[in-house]
Amino acid sequence: MLGSWEVDGRAGYGTYGVVYRAHRRGQTEGPPVALKLARHPNDWRFGREAELLSRIQNPCVPRLLGRGTWKGGPRRETHPYLVMQWVEGVRLYEWAKEHAPTPCQMLRVLAQVARALATTHAGQGLHRDVKGDNVLVSPEGQAFLMDFGCGTWKGATPLTEGLLAPGTRIYRSPQALRFHWNHRRSTVPRYEATPADDVYALGVTAYRLCTGVYPPIATDPSIAGDEGRDTLEVLIPPGRLAPLTPEFEALLLRMLSDNPQDRGTAAELAAAMEALAGAAAESNEPMKRRPVAPAASTPFPVVLLRQRGIWPVAGLALVVGLLVWGAGSLHLEGLGPLPAGTSDGRTSGVADAAVEEFAVLGEAQEFKPSGLSLDMPKEPLLGQRRPPCSRPEISLRGGCWVEVARDSPPCGEGSYAWKDACYYPVPAPPRPSTSDKQ
Repeated sequence: MLGSWEVDGRAGYGTYGVVYRAHRRGQTEGPPVALKLARHPNDWRFGREAELLSRIQNPCVPRLLGRGTWKGGPRRETHPYLVMQWVEGVRLYEWAKEHAPTPCQMLRVLAQVARALATTHAGQGLHRDVKGDNVLVSPEGQAFLMDFGCGTWKGATPLTEGLLAPGTRIYRSPQALRFHWNHRRSTVPRYEATPADDVYALGVTAYRLCTGVYPPIATDPSIAGDEGRDTLEVLIPPGRLAPLTPEFEALLLRMLSDNPQDRGTAAELAAAMEALAGAAAESNEPMKRRPVAPAASTPFPVVLLRQRGIWPVAGLALVVGLLVWGAGSLHLEGLGPLPAGTSDGRTSGVADAAVEEFAVLGEAQEFKPSGLSLDMPKEPLLGQRRPPCSRPEISLRGGCWVEVARDSPPCGEGSYAWKDACYYPVPAPPRPSTSDKQ
């Protein structure tokens, strides 16, 4: 029991929250609710999420039904929780894979997400983590914009450190990535996200939905030129990957515009999508994606490993990973531990997404309770190279590091998180032998 709510079973989890299917005490016959419980005691994110949800009244956003606290865990600490409308559905990209939707169906789903965003922006709020994994589509075809755990509103106090607000790297706007790169070694005020950032993320979501692939990371200097690769990837017009009408393709490219003012507002885009959906309703043909030609450029990590060799870096990462084995996540007493095999399944959208982010290439990654994603150490690691560092290495906290260009925290095994990016330590070169030659 948590207050007046009785837990039925676990439904999903994220970095900061665990979601349970629950019902009100004595009302087992009624519809279930989604109870999201903080994994960390006294987590202020839950209060901010509750405030943001209370400002949004939209049929495509789960309703906030209540909130409270639960005392438990190894130290009997206080954990906040939220109670929300239960949403039955599948993630957006999974829905597309299972149903092979027509252009009209895609437009209607995207228009519903845009309407939810428009309501959020009208209340001076931001979602800040719009992506396919945070959109659920019900069996009736209604879309729900989920997981406002990364969201904020005008005047809210920042809760996380770093130059960028929480989010998922491949969905970030060109302005956010440029700001992060230009100020990565400074402590200037953080980047201020705007509704245009949410719109750009919606554009990435729409591109991925229609084509089956992500557009290249928005103008990201960290993977350009002599920093690791010869050229930036070129955006392939979505009409070359899927049979889109010129109007549909133009709408996708508009949301992905480099200039924020050219993207339009969420309300304008929703109206345009609804108009296109009406025009496309005559066609019942499912969209057939076209094969994607292999990229001409080599991703940054591969170039790096060719230059310096993978085994020293991988060996050091493995040793560090073994040393930290056992740094586990919180097991909530009475509600059951979080086994590594549990998946978000069909209710993942109500779980708290990683406030920094999961890996973005491919499907959502399985959560690792063993805790092999590490924060940047305050001093160099044993056996790590010290400055001066050679390109494309970066000097951080007295050691040389290599940024994983397409990753953001939570980072993969053996890598370290620092200011919205993931890094591998560079091993020191072997010392020359001092023994006498025979």
